Amino acid sequence: MENSRKTQLINLASLLDFSARLNETYDETFILNAALLSLMGKLKILRSCVLIPFKKNHFKVILNKGKLNLDFLREQNPNKPVVLHSIQEAERILKRSGYVYFLPIIHQDETLAVISLGSKAGNESVTEEEEQYLSLVCTITANALQNARNHSSMLKEKQRVEQRNQLLSSLFEVARDFSTLLSRDQILKMLSHTLMGQLMASRFAVLLLNGANGYDVIINRFPVEPDEDILNRLYNIDSAITTKNPDMDEELRFLLKKMNGRIVSPMKVQGSVKGFLIVGRKMSGGPYDEQDLQFTESLGNTAIAALENERLFKEEVEKKKLEGELELALEIQKNLLPKSTPVIKNFDLAGVSIPSRHVGGDYFDFIELPSGKILIAIGDVSGKGMPASLLMANVQASLRLLAPLSITLVELILKINLLVWQNTSADKFITFFCAILDPGKSEITYVNAGHNPPYLIRKDGQIDELRNGGLIIGFTDEPFEYETGTVTMDPGDYIYMFTDGVNETLNEQREEFGNDRLLESLMKVKNADAITMINKVIDDVKDFAGNLAQYDDITSVVLRRL
Repeated sequence: MENSRKTQLINLASLLDFSARLNETYDETFILNAALLSLMGKLKILRSCVLIPFKKNHFKVILNKGKLNLDFLREQNPNKPVVLHSIQEAERILKRSGYVYFLPIIHQDETLAVISLGSKAGNESVTEEEEQYLSLVCTITANALQNARNHSSMLKEKQRVEQRNQLLSSLFEVARDFSTLLSRDQILKMLSHTLMGQLMASRFAVLLLNGANGYDVIINRFPVEPDEDILNRLYNIDSAITTKNPDMDEELRFLLKKMNGRIVSPMKVQGSVKGFLIVGRKMSGGPYDEQDLQFTESLGNTAIAALENERLFKEEVEKKKLEGELELALEIQKNLLPKSTPVIKNFDLAGVSIPSRHVGGDYFDFIELPSGKILIAIGDVSGKGMPASLLMANVQASLRLLAPLSITLVELILKINLLVWQNTSADKFITFFCAILDPGKSEITYVNAGHNPPYLIRKDGQIDELRNGGLIIGFTDEPFEYETGTVTMDPGDYIYMFTDGVNETLNEQREEFGNDRLLESLMKVKNADAITMINKVIDDVKDFAGNLAQYDDITSVVLRRL
């Protein structure tokens, strides 16, 4: 009895020491090797091996101690891992080599490994105490292996998040740099440097839409010209895709590989394809992953926006013979507004912006997201003239770059805030209202960054102001805890969004139009469609101003639940 207790204490101390050693490491091979040595030492066994799952129902030998002749399974490559096609096959073959015990290492019904042991010295049987020891060692080993895998999984997730943050930072820097370029050569040079620095790709080509007749190859860094058949097959490409994607047209895949192309990505401006970017293989020879595709697509869209701005700039300068900085900037500002309004089931959406005589910083946008939701934004930059216009252009570019990414509204506002803070003087800021419409739920999620609170006017006449949010954008670089608001719209409800050019319009007596007159105008047309409602308010504002010239931009957006 005394000896039995001593043995139990020794076993308990041994198991505690074993468990402590395994919990000090995340090396799976070390864990399995320690388990083998512990079992071999305890049972006085001279041969053992470990098998791990490999593909479906396959196992391979990764550790082997003692005499185990598996050369007949290695085919012609002596360094090739031994692969066994089922646990039954493994037991059959290992028994032929003198193995008698097979201990599965299981965690939550998943087999992580199988330990196989030879017979004890003198072919003695395993005692009940030894069976308990074996069971506890297997349990400890299973937990240690699972901890190691969890640790590995967390490291991979951390790396993925860091890569994503690096991607966002790079995209911000690229968007900022492109926005300062007005030369096609400079834009293409920047594109080349970015592809080489971020994707390690030195070969690329840019093809721009040329009316209805095809594409112009404006730059080609491949050793051969893009085949004409490639141009004819690009029309079906809607997003960045690699030649390894099984959904790619086979003929297009063949033609791209022929010129050493690996990625083809449409270059879009406000949802319209204006060209294509073809990227060659990485200089390292490695594959392109999903983040590479996202970066390539965003980079292509940013570059084509810069090229379009460069083209528009040249056209305006040539057309108007440099009639003036303000007139040119005003035209560019108009081009930043949506060209069309999304068609949304059960909703009526419209937006109008009327510039003043001077270039300003009013802005609104509608962005269709990959999820089927609609992002609606309206903003107003402090000040007037070219600086306000350029700042709002940067905000618009950043918003369209960030909107398709899987980030929250608060994260989006914070990133735009940091961009404004880092790239403007202290006296520049933006009031901004950003909302996401989920048409299926008739639900609006929004953040109000110091903007005029939009009115949610219910069918029964109740009026709510959408105030949830926080500070204006560009006020500080410190992260601010913006508050998100959520409202549900019923049939007959509508939301009226506006800039201060509406309610702060002055008449000849220097009186403001004000919020009360604004609500009176809205109530007169509360059953009208969205565009009629906007036009009614604009007419009332102009009538109120009389002969006084428009001093500020007037911008309104209406979302109505049908």
